[in-house]
Amino acid sequence: MLNKSYKEFSQIYDLLMDDIDYEKWTSFIINKTDGSRKILEAACGTGSITRVLAENNCKVTAFDLSEDMLMRAYEKLGRNPGVKLLNMDMTNFKIDDKFEAAICCCDGINYISENEVKSFFVHIFEHINENSRFIFDMSTAHKYESMFNDTYVYDDGEIFYVWENLQDEQNKAVNMEINFFINDSKNKYTRINEIQTQYIHETQTIIRLLKEVGFKDIEIYDDYNDKPFNEKSLRAVFCATKK
Repeated sequence: MLNKSYKEFSQIYDLLMDDIDYEKWTSFIINKTDGSRKILEAACGTGSITRVLAENNCKVTAFDLSEDMLMRAYEKLGRNPGVKLLNMDMTNFKIDDKFEAAICCCDGINYISENEVKSFFVHIFEHINENSRFIFDMSTAHKYESMFNDTYVYDDGEIFYVWENLQDEQNKAVNMEINFFINDSKNKYTRINEIQTQYIHETQTIIRLLKEVGFKDIEIYDDYNDKPFNEKSLRAVFCATKK
């Protein structure tokens, strides 16, 4: 199931994601969708991709399960007439509109099980026009294998965290426990504990599910680069077409 809390995690989400080149990702998306301007974004988080798309004259309907993530997205986007933010579950949503393209970035499908992934694909398929493209990414099995039973420690003076990964072989998942210590203005630390489960999906499984739903012309790239996915890729980016 999706992690439904994220209330405290959203406070430091953007700090953890500050190494992502959102401009590059968005450029890739716009290029692969042939400049489509009416875009549906699933699991939008705090709206970083949403904002860059809007700055490139796209009209974006973005949704997320976490109300707290959406509150931070509202703060980031302001009253942008080209953006609509909705509180919805990616595995079961309905919007009375059709879109020219759909996206889901930052490992959205790693937070849902295989059955939920198929449900998500079905709903996306129903919400986009014929010949529209669906672009999404996921962390690969190769990436997770390098993380099993590891502990990471990070400290940049503003935030300190200890991140532990435990393999769940039965559910083909990784359970992550993250303890954050955030330095406030009085030089004291506030502790935030976050527990997440991320599912490990094989690329062939994702291709099969896409085909079962009806997607065609499926391409897989190595991260948001214009080069093919390979066995050492840490992030797979899928591009599929509704035909």
